[in-house]
Amino acid sequence: MRTTLNISDDVIKEVESIYPIKNRSKAIEEALKDAIKYKKIARLKSLKGKIEFEIGPEDIEKIRSLDNEEFNR
Repeated sequence: MRTTLNISDDVIKEVESIYPIKNRSKAIEEALKDAIKYKKIARLKSLKGKIEFEIGPEDIEKIRSLDNEEFNR
């Protein structure tokens, strides 16, 4: 999708230095994806201690082993 944005030259230059991709649009897209990921992680971290789970450490290990099995397929 084509979109026109007003982004300062300083920000563009910094993005290009962090994401050494020759295509400026791709570099900005990668930066936006990283920003979204960061915000989602921050939101999850803010929930720490606010949600109660009724699973124990052994349940977590079981889930992890199942995830690893599926990942290795």
